[in-house]
Amino acid sequence: MKDGSSATANLVGAAEAWVTTPEWMDFLRPDSPAHRHKLLERELYLRLWAPYVRPGCRVLDIGGGIGRFAVWCLDRGCDVHLVDADAISLEVARGHARGRPGTLTTHHTTAEALPHVEADVVIAAELLCYVHDAGAVLAGLRPRLVPGGTLLFSVEARWGWGMALDAPTGHLGALLDDGVLHVPGDRYVRTYDEVDVRELFDGWPLPVLERTHYVLSGPFQQVAGDVDVEALFAWEQRLRSHPIFGKLNRAWVGVATG
Repeated sequence: MKDGSSATANLVGAAEAWVTTPEWMDFLRPDSPAHRHKLLERELYLRLWAPYVRPGCRVLDIGGGIGRFAVWCLDRGCDVHLVDADAISLEVARGHARGRPGTLTTHHTTAEALPHVEADVVIAAELLCYVHDAGAVLAGLRPRLVPGGTLLFSVEARWGWGMALDAPTGHLGALLDDGVLHVPGDRYVRTYDEVDVRELFDGWPLPVLERTHYVLSGPFQQVAGDVDVEALFAWEQRLRSHPIFGKLNRAWVGVATG
């Protein structure tokens, strides 16, 4: 990260949220107000990623939080290594892992100091947008992939992210300049356009790179309203192919091969 304050901004924000709104933080609980939407959003990723996660394979989930993807992998009998810098999230993830057929090992560390684990699949969901030196993190995780392994990733997209309802006020300049937004004590995020993503993954085969508009929590959240999974995918397809709205995606979702 740029400095001490930006390095810890997301952790500080998470620590406060665990105290003030724990029901929103642990969205894997069925009684969480975010449960349904978060699982639907996960389906947006899995629509592209699921074919790359073979039952029983080893998965390294970096920045995996409370285990939103880890539990899905565990249900497929995978050997999952979950990395996160937030100790509370890891504790919650261990609770959600109990009784599932796969095995879970948690690592309380950062993306910059990964454990020495080789994996068939590395998941970096909304990770590379929250670190200062994404290139260094990417270089560090590449040796963790076995030959022929797969990296499943997503990052925040610049223009759609800036139009989302939860975007902080007073930071339009950062969005228009370099796309890096830092709110001390709350969040640090770098937003990406397509050129940024392709430059970051220069030298990596990218069989998949797709826009997602996150109509449940993105720039079209208000007008989309509540949707089920079929409607979610249908709206995604229409927005992605629209000549104007297509460029206002909330995130980029991709698959890279080692």
